[in-house]
Amino acid sequence: MADAAMLSSMPKTLIFTKLDSEADRILDALAARTGLACRDGGGRRIFEMEGQPASIDALGELEDIDPSWSEHVRLENNPQRVD
Repeated sequence: MADAAMLSSMPKTLIFTKLDSEADRILDALAARTGLACRDGGGRRIFEMEGQPASIDALGELEDIDPSWSEHVRLENNPQRVD
């Protein structure tokens, strides 16, 4: 599960870059499991977090969907990401 610091600093949108052919499967499952609205921009998918219940743990859901999710999609606006 995502830690408390990550959840408290969760952005209003989650912007994912697709890294390989597994990305759509993972992001489709995330949308289905959370009910989050999203839009697809080719190589990216943007999920809207604003106005959603704080109990939605999108990163925890990704872990449950595929523990190696970060090999297939990159969360661009992750406040804890080190480039």
